[in-house]
Amino acid sequence: MADTRSNVQIRVPGELRFLALIRSVITMLARTAGFPDTDVDKIELAVDEACTNVMEHAYRTACPKPAVELEVRWEPGRFVVDIVDQGTPFDFSNYVPPKFPDHWLSGRTRGAGLFLIRSCMDETEYESEPGRANRLRLVKLLQPA
Repeated sequence: MADTRSNVQIRVPGELRFLALIRSVITMLARTAGFPDTDVDKIELAVDEACTNVMEHAYRTACPKPAVELEVRWEPGRFVVDIVDQGTPFDFSNYVPPKFPDHWLSGRTRGAGLFLIRSCMDETEYESEPGRANRLRLVKLLQPA
């Protein structure tokens, strides 16, 4: 894994039109960290889905200046992405993963985002406390070559 001397942080408006920028940054950083293309694709998909969820769900109610903050850092053998927002928290305790293939066969095209995120990443952790920001931590482990 490539060494870095500092974290990379970006803050973008909480609007779907900024997803392409987020994907580009995440893809470049994951490649720089030394991940193979299949893992780069998984990281990009997970981050894109998480940011989409923030923009479409956490900021569904009025927020004066919605934004999504990403902090990416390298740790020994780990690539960590923290996604921070000020929107409505998600209740992980009530999340029920979709049942496949019934989910798709029923015609549903939505509702599998968290399942995809967890499938693509090695670790996921969500923190939310009243009056504080929401933080989703995504971790991908770099397998030794």
